[in-house]
Amino acid sequence: MPDRLRMMRFLEGLVRKNLGLKLLAFAVAAGLWWFVAAESHIQVGFVVPLEIRNLPERMAITNKVERQVEVRLAGPSSLIGSIRQKDLAATIDLSGAKPGKDVVRLSERSFTLPIGVRVQGIYPHQIDIALDSLERKSLPVIARIGGPDKIRRRIAQTSVVPPAVEVEALPGDLSRIRALSTEEVVPDVAKGTFTARARVDLPVEHAKIIGNSDVQVTVRFRE
Repeated sequence: MPDRLRMMRFLEGLVRKNLGLKLLAFAVAAGLWWFVAAESHIQVGFVVPLEIRNLPERMAITNKVERQVEVRLAGPSSLIGSIRQKDLAATIDLSGAKPGKDVVRLSERSFTLPIGVRVQGIYPHQIDIALDSLERKSLPVIARIGGPDKIRRRIAQTSVVPPAVEVEALPGDLSRIRALSTEEVVPDVAKGTFTARARVDLPVEHAKIIGNSDVQVTVRFRE
């Protein structure tokens, strides 16, 4: 019996300790609850960009992917009103994706939203993704010389440094490319040696040059 009495007195002391602070905390919590419960809830639609993140290295998306989605948000008017459209985006994480076709479903987790705001609807709610592996190949570069015929007829030799660049592209595209050409280079004189930096053009989509995409073109004219 004494043990039971001591336990009751201990619990009574816990309740009375800092009673004022506890009552204040309860009042604040009740006030916040009343404010949120009393505030009007609304629904607003947004059109937001679709961001694709963490595309694995040496892979490419080969199909046309919708780059915007419509999302309908619901929540207290004060929270919805604080959302800026430019800060909204739907994201797809392709970490660990494999070659082939996949369907990625969008959900509330695809958006970063304030606490208290919910996603009521998404359109489209799923995105079709087709991935393919990229390959690399060293391809020769040919200088493309422009300008008047009277200048081009005096060309004795052209050279490119480096003479080849490494290209990353889809296997089918690489098999069709035998060589790359530079952007048009136009000599301003028709004597001696003319040198210029030129960008290497890529004729296919989903392709990139590994390293520097500029080369040095040298044109030597006949004496």
